[in-house]
Amino acid sequence: MIHGDLPLADVPLLFLDLETTGLDPRAGHRVAEVALLRTLDSAELSRLESLVNPGRLLDPEAARVNGLRDELLAAAPPFAALAPAVESLAAGAALVGHNVRFDLAFLDAELRALGRPGLGGPVLDTLTLSRRLLRRRSYSLGALAAELGLPPPTHRAMDDVLTTRALFGRLCTLMAELGVTTLGAALRLERGLAPGTPEPEPPPLIAQAMAEGRALRILYHSRSSPGPISRTVRPLYLSVETSGIYLRAYCELRQDFRAFALAKIELVELL
Repeated sequence: MIHGDLPLADVPLLFLDLETTGLDPRAGHRVAEVALLRTLDSAELSRLESLVNPGRLLDPEAARVNGLRDELLAAAPPFAALAPAVESLAAGAALVGHNVRFDLAFLDAELRALGRPGLGGPVLDTLTLSRRLLRRRSYSLGALAAELGLPPPTHRAMDDVLTTRALFGRLCTLMAELGVTTLGAALRLERGLAPGTPEPEPPPLIAQAMAEGRALRILYHSRSSPGPISRTVRPLYLSVETSGIYLRAYCELRQDFRAFALAKIELVELL
């Protein structure tokens, strides 16, 4: 386990990006290309870049965006052949990506299908950090690269990894100006907590669920529903936004990460 007090320069970082056959692993979409780059103190240690045979056809929209072709993927190795290298590169590293939860959902689905656990370790999202540190009209990787003069992403996995790595370097400079120089401080900033800002106090049952890795059933007031809605979630952390304190959690129904305003949660039950 990586200690949060470690300076970011002393933390192994694994920059990652995927290309996929579509947008949703729940719908059977798969990884089509994987790129991983492990660094320490800005120096590259190792990398993995490979097309992946997904065992299915690309969605036309995905193929239009990433430029991959089914015949190329058919000749590539399956994810099972790459899984040991993926796990080795990720071991003991903080995982860094742009909208990284999207990529991790696909990686974890591929690993679970092989009977392996998902990737562990701290997670830093350059999309969230960019929103905390920059004022821009768009926070897409392409828009940020153009405005900051970074290598442009191409919707191919390693090119996008290299852009993300360059973006993270810029963000580290901005974080250092705020006194954010350790992994723990960067994780706190991602949650909206500047140095010296106290931790928000979670309600007791939410705190217990986070400590024990348990699921919760919540009743939540949503703008899209006239009455409270029930959701089963696995809480991750609290974040502080301008509109209040939010619970960030994995939603079992949506099979995705969601934010729930604490003030709109009517009932909490441990499962």
